[in-house]
Amino acid sequence: MCGLAGLVEWGGDLRPSAARLSAALGASLAHRGPDGEGTYLSPRGEALLVHRRLAIIAPGPGGQQPMACPAGRHWIVWNGEVLNYRELGRQLERDGERLAGRSDTEVLLRWVLRHGPAGLSAVRGMFALALWDQEARSLLVARDRFGIKPLYVAAAPERVAFASELRALWQTGLVERRVAPAGVLAYLSWGSVPPPLTWLAGVESLPPGTWRRFPGDDAGTNGMFADIRSRYTAAADATVEEEPVLRARVRAAVEDSVRAHLVADVPVGVFLSGGIDSAALVSAARTVGASDLRTYTVTMPGSPLSEHVQARGVARCFETIHHDVEVHADSLLDDLPAILAHLDQPTGDAVNTFYVSRAVAATGIKAVLSGAGGDELFGGYPSFTRLPRALRLRRGLWPLVGSVAPVLGALLPSALVPRWRQFCAGGAGIDDLYRVQRGLFMPVEQPALVGPALREPSVWRDASGRLAAVEQALLPAPPHERPIASVARLETTMYLRSQLLRDLDVMSMAHGLEVRVPFVDDPLLSAVWPAVGAQPALLRGKRLLHETLARPLPAGITDRPKQGFTLPFAAWMEPSRGPLVPLVRDGLATLARDGWIEGGVPDAIWGAWRHGRMHWSRPWSLAVLGHFLGAVQ
Repeated sequence: MCGLAGLVEWGGDLRPSAARLSAALGASLAHRGPDGEGTYLSPRGEALLVHRRLAIIAPGPGGQQPMACPAGRHWIVWNGEVLNYRELGRQLERDGERLAGRSDTEVLLRWVLRHGPAGLSAVRGMFALALWDQEARSLLVARDRFGIKPLYVAAAPERVAFASELRALWQTGLVERRVAPAGVLAYLSWGSVPPPLTWLAGVESLPPGTWRRFPGDDAGTNGMFADIRSRYTAAADATVEEEPVLRARVRAAVEDSVRAHLVADVPVGVFLSGGIDSAALVSAARTVGASDLRTYTVTMPGSPLSEHVQARGVARCFETIHHDVEVHADSLLDDLPAILAHLDQPTGDAVNTFYVSRAVAATGIKAVLSGAGGDELFGGYPSFTRLPRALRLRRGLWPLVGSVAPVLGALLPSALVPRWRQFCAGGAGIDDLYRVQRGLFMPVEQPALVGPALREPSVWRDASGRLAAVEQALLPAPPHERPIASVARLETTMYLRSQLLRDLDVMSMAHGLEVRVPFVDDPLLSAVWPAVGAQPALLRGKRLLHETLARPLPAGITDRPKQGFTLPFAAWMEPSRGPLVPLVRDGLATLARDGWIEGGVPDAIWGAWRHGRMHWSRPWSLAVLGHFLGAVQ
């Protein structure tokens, strides 16, 4: 787990500025790699590669980056972990390659050189890479199939800049610090910015599972080596698998993924909430032989949302070395500038990860497992029951919607009325229903929400067109995809990929901590889907996960209502005395002052929250966006 950045200028010469630029890029990414740094400047001076290292596998000099192939023609910098590097290394040797060492960096480099970017489909793990070919004077960039590790690319004619974090690009002057309206509109729509969009004009987030090679035209030469969406689609004539067979395969796949994610040359800990996913990781880790496990839980004294009691029960059951991390509202107020400084893209859902990552890193642990992805894989979200039910309801009511919509709308709680209006105005597909379930502000609300910075006709056309293109590529269901599989695909490609994984990466790397996600694993995904779609009862209460574990979870974990690993923002934003009230009001005001929302929206939003007509996540998400854009502009 590391940080990378670089610049290529065909026809240019970076040698006069290389020392200054490499120092600046390295400093901007130092938190991602406190264990070492390295730089490569091509002989002609047109290519600069910069790397910061967090040493997890092969921590000695054999894993240093940038790394060259034996002939010195190709140089690589990358971020992540190749979990099957030993198997790939053995395959390379069977094919006649001679490896100098056993680092996953060398294996990844030699594998790509032998098999090309399409060969990345065989790589298990998380990665973002940049590979320079000195002879061809070409740059290859690629990102893992789930998008666990980030990579941002700013491409222009004769010039490409790239980095693990957006901040490294604009802080060093490689791109202009200018807000992209499409990124802002995407955030208002979804509470996150799905790739390839970003908030920074002229910079794209490389889509997961894709590669690009430069030079070429403005878009470079590109391709896709893996598309996880295909994992959810069953053949039209597929037979239903017997339940015992499916259970046995999933149990083996969970244990295999946990075993693979424990591979490291340093100790590995576990983020432990009071829920099924993280507890299942601890159980599986014990099953595959892990010892001296360290577990970490965020606690909130006096809050009903705190799950520390359940987490301690799991820790006792599996005999882990357990740590509680207390978070108070006063701490959040003090730490918000540091949190915003590391966000990289706006999000309303990263604060808890910042705190638990800081606490884990303070103990000296460099790598930790997280249960992120378990809800998407095993049906843990309410959307897995709500959306298929809503789809059936909509198909039955669609001829009557025009006549019954006003009546039903009048009976709903005020907070649900905008979503009901979108339900009635949208199309009849699962993708439209997913927007109603997961979106932040509905399209029917946006005309009254957006301010002059977005409303100018040419800006709006461009922003809405860019967002629509991304949504069209990600949302619609392909043929032969069951509705419940569509929910899993959408939660994975939209919410998990665009928000949760990105937040995990940037908040953990802010403290030099590697987070590994065993439930975000292609062999495991293939073991579960699409087969489980024919047996949806196995998704209720995540039965397919916890009932197949070799070591059962303690009583009280599997039958608790899903709570989520969150902080008590609603209490902290309580209008009369909540400590976050000034912060939220200021963020809303900043967003209106800069023209992203209408001038009357802050008071309207706050009034709706104050009188119970709006969920706390809406004012909070807008406030974070206001503070974020105010800080970067």
